[in-house]
Amino acid sequence: MDWNAIHAQATAHMTAAGLQYEDGNADIDGGQHDIDTLAWRRYGILPRMFHNVADIDTSVTVGGRTIATPVFGAPTAYHRLASKNGEITSQNGMHRAGTFIVYPTNASEPVEHFAAEAQGDWWQQVYLFDNRKVSEGFVERSVASGAKALMLTLDCPGYRRDFGFRNGIDGTWEGASGNFPKMHMTDWTLNLATSITPKDIQWLKEISGLPVYVKGVMRPEDAVTAMNAGAAGVMVSNHGRRQVDGVVPVAYALPRIRRALGPDVEIFADTGIRTGGDVFRALALGANAVGLGRPIQWAAAAGGEDGIANMIERITDELAHTMNSAGVSRIADIDESFLVAGQGPSAF
Repeated sequence: MDWNAIHAQATAHMTAAGLQYEDGNADIDGGQHDIDTLAWRRYGILPRMFHNVADIDTSVTVGGRTIATPVFGAPTAYHRLASKNGEITSQNGMHRAGTFIVYPTNASEPVEHFAAEAQGDWWQQVYLFDNRKVSEGFVERSVASGAKALMLTLDCPGYRRDFGFRNGIDGTWEGASGNFPKMHMTDWTLNLATSITPKDIQWLKEISGLPVYVKGVMRPEDAVTAMNAGAAGVMVSNHGRRQVDGVVPVAYALPRIRRALGPDVEIFADTGIRTGGDVFRALALGANAVGLGRPIQWAAAAGGEDGIANMIERITDELAHTMNSAGVSRIADIDESFLVAGQGPSAF
């Protein structure tokens, strides 16, 4: 996957402010975009032999549904920054590749319009507001529109923030919320909940009747707390490095959380995954599937639905090639025995 070329094409189609928002993060020392990618690639892949790899199967079961690839769309804001039809383009491109997106709370397209135009099943991301009535009303809209699961985001507590990646967006059409049109970006961050408790997981289950996944856990004890509170699974995520300056990479946190939760809990991971080899490493470290954020926006800007579908198909082909060459034919058979820490390409 030639990400330099795709990013260059995206740059030609996005505004400077939109690109700044998509590419930015919280690292104050200049924003090292590739830290998480480099962390995945510190692991070398150790192939095995004498295994039948004639038929490679990249499909996985996520939330009881089989998808063609262990890659889905992580919740990211304001897809209209990348394409005119925003989240509709993203979902339809992912659906063509046999997978789905987690539709964001702070979407460009209102959930009712998104649901009417989008193809296939989708999940709903949930940001909680200090005013839980606002959250409850939005969840009710999402359930009525057909969401199949909720993903509660923990790793963006409400507070006043003004990192560089927000400059130039606030107050423009690009930063407008489809679901909360009176809230622009500063209003948004000031209204997000500053206190989320395990009881909120059960509350969301009760008002929605849907499984609730929890996104943004980086510590094993938080993952255990979420599961004990009734979560359907967890997503290990540092929010694309967008919140904490100097946050540890997801590749560090993921295996520790897998060990804490055991083999049967659904665990997802995101941030910095760019190739099929990266996907393989994340699966080996304990993920059942992985989320892509920025790459979907870049691919949408560069090529719309076609760009997204082609990107996912290419990454899935890269994964299949890695599996074939490493001696494994099913996703479920990928484990830590295939990795050697400190022996991957970025370690040298």
